[in-house]
Amino acid sequence: MGREIRRVPPNWEHPKRENGSYQPLYDESAINSFNEWVSEYHKFITDELESVALEQGYDVNNPYAAFCDWAGGPPDHEYYRPNWKEESATWWQVYETVTEGTPVSPPFETPEELINYLVEHGDFWDQKRRKEGRCMGRCDPWARANAEKFVLGAGWAPSFVAVGGEMKTGVELMAETSND
Repeated sequence: MGREIRRVPPNWEHPKRENGSYQPLYDESAINSFNEWVSEYHKFITDELESVALEQGYDVNNPYAAFCDWAGGPPDHEYYRPNWKEESATWWQVYETVTEGTPVSPPFETPEELINYLVEHGDFWDQKRRKEGRCMGRCDPWARANAEKFVLGAGWAPSFVAVGGEMKTGVELMAETSND
């Protein structure tokens, strides 16, 4: 759980629910996720059904139900991004990963534009907490060094980390501990 950089198509507009909130999306297409699920199902019925059915008490004569009980049902397409070509995802956007993923920054054509935005504004959560007066010292715009190391470095950071009794944002800690 935390923040991650996702590559998105130019001018990507993340889908919203009827209530106006962002629809959480995994950073994978529904078709790829479904194909992986089908592949796992075939492996299950070929290699694992009998042993899992014996261990778990599943009906060996109903492999689909056994697999769904054991591994979960097929992916829900509403929680997956469109099936765009990877080479078309040339823009940069920050997502939270507490859910499947919703944007916490607008999309930008270059990493430098994203860094400048984070330095000037912080992410959407920072902005919301600032507006509501719920900062507790943690919703200022990002320090340039932190934004640069996050965007140009690992591209991922946990939400918060406790180090020596001190709370730090994951971005702060990752910037402090990253190798230049």
